[in-house]
Amino acid sequence: MNEAGRRAIEMKPGNKKNLYIYGLFKKFSMVRRLVLVCLFTALFLRGFAWSEHPMLARPALAGMGLWDEIGPAEVKHLKTFLLETENSLEPFLARHEHWARTNLPHYQPGPDDLAFRAGGDTTDIVVRFFQAIRINPDMRMPLYLHLLPGEPAGNRSHANTLVTTADRNAESLHRPTHIRLREGEKIRPLNILVTANDEPDYGFDLGLFADNQTDYGARYGFGKQPFGNPNLAYSSQAPFHMAFYHEAGIVYRFAPELNRTFLDYRVNLFRELSVFAFNNDQHYWGWRFLGWSMHYAGDITMPYHSKPLPGYSTTRMLWINLKAMLGFPADVQDAIQLVSNRHTAMEAYQQQELRQAYLAKNFRHPFFMALAIPEFPVPFSKNFIRTYASYGAARQSAHTDQVLADHLPGYMVSDPSIEISEMPQLNNLAMLVHADQGGESAESLNSMIAERLSAYSMTIRALLISVVQETGMTVKDNHPAARG
Repeated sequence: MNEAGRRAIEMKPGNKKNLYIYGLFKKFSMVRRLVLVCLFTALFLRGFAWSEHPMLARPALAGMGLWDEIGPAEVKHLKTFLLETENSLEPFLARHEHWARTNLPHYQPGPDDLAFRAGGDTTDIVVRFFQAIRINPDMRMPLYLHLLPGEPAGNRSHANTLVTTADRNAESLHRPTHIRLREGEKIRPLNILVTANDEPDYGFDLGLFADNQTDYGARYGFGKQPFGNPNLAYSSQAPFHMAFYHEAGIVYRFAPELNRTFLDYRVNLFRELSVFAFNNDQHYWGWRFLGWSMHYAGDITMPYHSKPLPGYSTTRMLWINLKAMLGFPADVQDAIQLVSNRHTAMEAYQQQELRQAYLAKNFRHPFFMALAIPEFPVPFSKNFIRTYASYGAARQSAHTDQVLADHLPGYMVSDPSIEISEMPQLNNLAMLVHADQGGESAESLNSMIAERLSAYSMTIRALLISVVQETGMTVKDNHPAARG
């Protein structure tokens, strides 16, 4: 650290202890970064934030004054879309790559030899597109809809086995229902958008780094995986679904790898692809790309995706890492396990509580209310994710962690000797809370999560409003304050 940086830290109240710890860390220059990053990255074995995004997106978007004014969209295979737009898609993607290199901090440029080219072999146009936007080239892109709890499938055949390259949904007791669509039929835009909100969790970002032992990861230009275990498949998607924009400067100095996240890249890429599709009269893919963008934007409103260790101050994080480097790793290991367990528990409780509200048609549930009446809207901009969407989640992270510790069963979230994902009680966590913890605990948990869902709703609404306004559609935001 240079002298100016040292004085800047000294001048901030409470930071003398950080500076002292920093001095101790300097004595371990060969290992300090490795240990600190290991602390942060062991949490990211699962890379998921909110569970089953369509359950959140539907009530967040359904009340906006848009859907009655926009007609159905014609369903098209991705290959059809690409063949019909390839001549204009090539320069569009080149312009967006230039924009990303210019505007996104810590961006890893896409290799020039993977840039999308029009006029190539039509049989591999989908794979060439996947490589150009740097997602898993083995992804399947079926035509389908995601049904919400209690929603009938009618005469439609199920499409669960056609959607994902990895059985992500095996983690959940309640698997969603997907039904097939046919190319050429007309579908309501809201249904397309809600369905697409879940798709990035189906394998988009698996194996994209040079050390993930995939042939495409070696070519994509993202470099080595910045954090997490590169040998665990789902760990590899974490840097695309998490971002840490609000840490103290000293944390980034010890662990600059935390800057190498690509969530804002995904949000902006898929938003711009949505605008491109609408401007080329490809409405089905306009809505589907927008849903992909919303997924990543919504992820950052989850506190465990915007803060490495919720509930731990900078000084405490540095201190327990220093102890680990000195040969006393127990505090680090306990911190990792507790935060990981609470993260998993929050996802499980949110999904189970909301699913039950759907089945009971309890649309006055706090989750529904928060999603329908979000925070006051903030206009989307290139800095929206870093400045607004992530800030509230980071600011609320310590409170979130404390509420979970106080109101979930202690043997599940306050014992670092257990791994919660292996506990059968996790599949009935919401029921356990209502039965054993009492109404006050459920109320506290619901209030805390509802605050975050309100921010989630504001975030994806901001994306929707920005796209429909840029493409010339009309949208009315039914937020009470917006109505005046």
